[in-house]
Amino acid sequence: MEIQCPHCSSRFNLPDKLVKPGAKLRCSVCKNVFTLETPGKEAPAKTAAKGAEAVAPKKAPARAAAPARKEKKGSSLFLWLGLLVFLVVLGGSGYWYYIQFPSGNKKPQLSDEELAQRVSMLTMRNVRQYYVQNEKIGKVCVIVGDVRNEFPQPKALIRVEAAIYDKNRKPLAVKQQLAGSQLSLFQLQVLGEKELESFLQSSTDIYIRNSNVPPGGEVPFMVLFYAPSDTVAEFGVRIAGVEDVTPQPGVTPAQPAPAAPMQAPAPAQMPAQVPMQQAPAALPAAR
Repeated sequence: MEIQCPHCSSRFNLPDKLVKPGAKLRCSVCKNVFTLETPGKEAPAKTAAKGAEAVAPKKAPARAAAPARKEKKGSSLFLWLGLLVFLVVLGGSGYWYYIQFPSGNKKPQLSDEELAQRVSMLTMRNVRQYYVQNEKIGKVCVIVGDVRNEFPQPKALIRVEAAIYDKNRKPLAVKQQLAGSQLSLFQLQVLGEKELESFLQSSTDIYIRNSNVPPGGEVPFMVLFYAPSDTVAEFGVRIAGVEDVTPQPGVTPAQPAPAAPMQAPAPAQMPAQVPMQQAPAALPAAR
């Protein structure tokens, strides 16, 4: 064991067999007498100190402050430009509608006499009613036909109203629909209610077919009643509204077709209001 003199710091080796706690030793250099201190007493303290250092948590290095986030001017500019384009398109559509159909919805509701006069030269053709079995909804009552413009001026936004009745002629359901759209048998069989209504209210079809119906022109219509009652016995259809088309400046109005020789009306041609007719009792199977 290596011993160090506390007085002169001289070091010398002491045999292990002579190492005894509290033994008196004399330094061979400075002749100083000192008591032997064994390292066993100091070791626990040093070990505890080292353990405390190991347990003590290390301070995490300070994180650099996050750099300030700068807004990109380009993205904000594109956002404002997109909003401006949307407002311009929306305003242009409203202006076009106001010019094309100045009456819009500003007029009060017409009386039965006034409505009859406004639609007096609109006739319905090929009006029929049938049922379709839809795979999502079940039974669907379908009423279809065409509206013919016999006025010498173009007409627009022709609206029809259909109703279904029980055997006592009590209305079970009444529904209005803008003319212009019809669906295929396949669509009637597989589409859901929201999809069917979306197609029937398609602004594209209505704009193409029902925004300027010329004299002698026809526009189709279709009205659907979903899951109707089994007590449906009759149906009826009438024209519930129409608008005049105001010619735009610089646009030559359409000229009426030349008069044709007098002919008997076609069997399927009907006045602006179709009287109640008996609904088919049988439900055809969907194919």
